[in-house]
Amino acid sequence: MMPARALLTGLLAITLAAVGVGCSASEGAPQSGEDVSQSGEGSTGTQAARPTITDSKLQPPPQDKKSAVDSGRPPIVFDPCTWVSNSALQRAGFDPSSRRRLDDIVAEYSFLTCIVTSKDRKLRMNSGNATWEENLAKVGSYSQPTNINGRSALQFRDPDGLGSCEIDIQTKVGFVQLAVDLTRFASPEADTCDDIQNIAATIEPEIGKDN
Repeated sequence: MMPARALLTGLLAITLAAVGVGCSASEGAPQSGEDVSQSGEGSTGTQAARPTITDSKLQPPPQDKKSAVDSGRPPIVFDPCTWVSNSALQRAGFDPSSRRRLDDIVAEYSFLTCIVTSKDRKLRMNSGNATWEENLAKVGSYSQPTNINGRSALQFRDPDGLGSCEIDIQTKVGFVQLAVDLTRFASPEADTCDDIQNIAATIEPEIGKDN
């Protein structure tokens, strides 16, 4: 039988080792609001397996509302407020710290919505489960077909004359809308469609190749 002192020493060593592992895991864990989203290779396209922005104020609403469930439409996987990385927003020319949720819609048609800004532009990102065919029927007459990193897309200006320039990108459950508006600090010569193709090409990989 092991002497009591040796047994106590062994148990103490195991406890200290466990505490050390726990501390290391905590120190390396993402903090709320930290940029932990990943895209491209290694992205699984499922929210459960893919790290996302963890800030509690940015989390999407549940999609189990009766009207949404009864619609028979698939739930939205890609959430622009928690899936788009800080680095992607910076490359697209926007301030990651400005991100905030707008009015999400969970109903017969669902849309998850986020906005980010720079000094002279605002970018609204909507991820929805209305079908691509439904979107074509709505905007096809005044949009220009285009391609964003291999995905079918449509580019158009706001038909109501509000000045927005928009690119809609096809996804498996519907489409993602990227709409640019100018702020009051924008140059008088600036156009809302300036650089929107590059913005869309930068944000598109964040959707995930399986979505």
